[in-house]
Amino acid sequence: MRKLVVYQTTFLLRQREAVASFLLLMWFVIGNYLGNVTTFRGMDVTQMYYPLKMMTLSYNRVNYNADITTLFIMLYPILVTLPAGFSYVKEQQTREEVYLITRIGKKSYLRSRLWASFFTTAVVFSIPFLLEIVLYAVSFPMKAKNDFFHLGLYEPEYAQMVHRYLGSSLYVYSPVLYAVIMSLFFGLLSGMLGVIPVAVSLAFPVRFRVFLFLPVYLLLNATSYIQTIRRGGITCNWYDYMLLFQDEPKNIWFLVIGIGIVLVLIIGLSFAGRKREAW
Repeated sequence: MRKLVVYQTTFLLRQREAVASFLLLMWFVIGNYLGNVTTFRGMDVTQMYYPLKMMTLSYNRVNYNADITTLFIMLYPILVTLPAGFSYVKEQQTREEVYLITRIGKKSYLRSRLWASFFTTAVVFSIPFLLEIVLYAVSFPMKAKNDFFHLGLYEPEYAQMVHRYLGSSLYVYSPVLYAVIMSLFFGLLSGMLGVIPVAVSLAFPVRFRVFLFLPVYLLLNATSYIQTIRRGGITCNWYDYMLLFQDEPKNIWFLVIGIGIVLVLIIGLSFAGRKREAW
């Protein structure tokens, strides 16, 4: 099974959907990086903002410019579906599924497809942002400590803001390690979301691939709808828990429940798929 998952993951990473999603993410990263280089070039280190808070995944940067962050949040449900979401339907329609099942068996094929979809999406959504950390570390002075909220490091408001970061203790210990770990965490969560359209295609016949964009889109936007109904208080917006340096009040149980819902959804759809496909 391990070799099979590695093989399918490697295969999916070479497909045009995964490549397109990766290139779009790199477009976000490079565009944001070049914009920051142009804007902050020549600024004194005492006035400079902490480089990693300029990253694409940094929510802190919306206090300076929210354009890229807003666009990324809007396109994320589409981007996270692209790398592997169509893989099962695509192979059904081209009849490659029959060949693969003949070679490795239906049970192994379907299970490995789910795992390969997870790893493919996780890789595509981790590497660009890990590379972005390296770009900022070598291009900007890491000694700069200013924040886009323009709060002093020793002000109570700044301490309260940092305390609201997801993984705040890790940030206090090492901001760079925080950025690396949280970027990987973002990739893993994206990997889980990327499995949902594959699980849906296992459970239900899907004629048009465009419909596979809907499950993740509806699931993520449901959190924003719930937040609108609640009107303030502890946030339940998905991006408040997935983006870095986010200072809205949070409840870790919202994140745990959200992950649990995704896992139950994937497992439930997989079991439903057994009635449609003989594993």
